[in-house]
Amino acid sequence: MISRENTVIAVGAVLSVVVLLVGAAIGLEGPLFGAIVLVGIPILGPQLYLAATGDVEVPPETRIRISVLVSIVLLSGFTVTGTGRERTIVRTVVFGLFVALLGYEFASGYRSRSGGQ
Repeated sequence: MISRENTVIAVGAVLSVVVLLVGAAIGLEGPLFGAIVLVGIPILGPQLYLAATGDVEVPPETRIRISVLVSIVLLSGFTVTGTGRERTIVRTVVFGLFVALLGYEFASGYRSRSGGQ
């Protein structure tokens, strides 16, 4: 039997391929489109969905941390290609994810130190 986690990840992968094909058919290209198709839909989307809906196999905190960290690493490769505007948008997303991850870690650490989970 296929687990819920595998189903969600498979749907993310299929949706990514569909968006890639539709985008190619209408002429979308560039680092922003690539970042959405290769990182946002198949990696970040399913993991955040599973974290939000309370998957019991992996704690939501772990899903958020790992998916954001992997997204930061993969999106960093998209910051060197494309036009200036596209690079700026992708860099802003990377910086925003990094700041959000730091804020999440600080809040998580504060809650665990203060005794309130």
